[in-house]
Amino acid sequence: MTDGATAETAVRVRVPLTVKLGVLITALVVLSVVLVGAFLLDQQQRSLTAEMTKRGLTIAQNFAASAKTPILTGDELTLAVLVKDAMKDPDVAYVVVSDAQGQPLAESDPSPLHGPIRRPETLRPAQDGVLVQAYEAIGLRIIDFAVPLTYSQIPVGALYLGFSQGAIDSARAHARNRTLLITLGMVGLGMAGAAALATVLSRPIFRLVEGTRAIAAGDLDVRLRVGSHDEVGVLTDSFNRMARHLKEKEMIKRAFSRYVAREVVDEILKDPEHLILSGERREVTVLFCDMRGFTPLSERLSPEEVVLLLNDFYTLMIETTFKHDGTLDKFMGDAVMAIFGAPIRHADHSERAVRTALAMREGMVDLNERRRLEGKEPIEIGIGVSAGEAVAGTVGTEDRMEYTVVGDSVNLGARLGANAGPAQILISQRTWEHVTDAVDARHLGPLRVKGKEEQVEVYEVLGLRGPEGAR
Repeated sequence: MTDGATAETAVRVRVPLTVKLGVLITALVVLSVVLVGAFLLDQQQRSLTAEMTKRGLTIAQNFAASAKTPILTGDELTLAVLVKDAMKDPDVAYVVVSDAQGQPLAESDPSPLHGPIRRPETLRPAQDGVLVQAYEAIGLRIIDFAVPLTYSQIPVGALYLGFSQGAIDSARAHARNRTLLITLGMVGLGMAGAAALATVLSRPIFRLVEGTRAIAAGDLDVRLRVGSHDEVGVLTDSFNRMARHLKEKEMIKRAFSRYVAREVVDEILKDPEHLILSGERREVTVLFCDMRGFTPLSERLSPEEVVLLLNDFYTLMIETTFKHDGTLDKFMGDAVMAIFGAPIRHADHSERAVRTALAMREGMVDLNERRRLEGKEPIEIGIGVSAGEAVAGTVGTEDRMEYTVVGDSVNLGARLGANAGPAQILISQRTWEHVTDAVDARHLGPLRVKGKEEQVEVYEVLGLRGPEGAR
């Protein structure tokens, strides 16, 4: 249990935006400084290497010019003095003078600075021109200069001079240490600047976060100060306008909730330009769905079971009605009434109503299957659909009003719903005229309904035409 709580706490750890921005800016500063430092060190090393190579080559060439005569005269003493003088340079590791056959005539003693360094036999001998080769010996990097000694274009010997890069390495180490100190200083300044910049950049975002939380908590009066004219300022201004619009919309919802149901308000706000609540004659289609055998069934069930049954029934009716953009007008015990074409106008309101009726009937099949699996009795419904002119608007008192439709077509829809058998969908003649191209129906002939002196033509819906009906 403790491990789970600890893991959950670890998952919920939130890294502040200031820290993220600070780390990001610091990383960019460090990366920039390191890249610049590496570039400068590389450039310095190249420059030093070129300079030291040029210097070593100059020493070797000067030595070669001085050694030609002693070689021709066999003056080994002079050669020894030349070698000794050359070794006085701290960067010279060794000097070897050989004759034309490659036999040493004079060579240096071990250097007090570089130790006993000898020219490796693996290096190539002097050729026609100056040969420069580099290698490592006892931890030192050595540049070997092989200079041919000629007299009147006749080879008389060769000079091999080893030049240590210790000075280069020392200068590079010094430059590296200096660059490291500069980098640390710049990183410190960068971190301080990053923290300050991150705070400045994140402050308006924090205000937006707090404002969003306030709106989520129901405070629609929150307004944020627009402190800049950049993208953050535009975002803050958009947030203020959003808060203002949300408040206006909420005020509209609260005002309309005194007169109509909440779902009607939501439908109205989807298309406020077509809002009609005061009362208007318009063509609508009403749907009545009535549960068959509810009274004897409720007598066999406990009150709790009756409530669960009605909740399942109402849930199916509501979801199906809203799926086809209908308005759920009212619940009437074990029946529901839905309106299509008001308060939002739809040209195909009759087809929407019939599609809703078919979907309700299909939904009842699934609902009854679940009830059977739970060991419960199935339920049946009858549906009546009627299209016609009605008055759509609010009725009631000043304290409580209700949005509904009133008219002969509404009464006819209720009568058709009452006369429909189990799983039967009955529609009026006028409804059939609206949906004849989309719906497959069977003419049942005239039917006498309560409240009507004359019989009415009634059709039973069988399904939809085309591919949808085939499914």
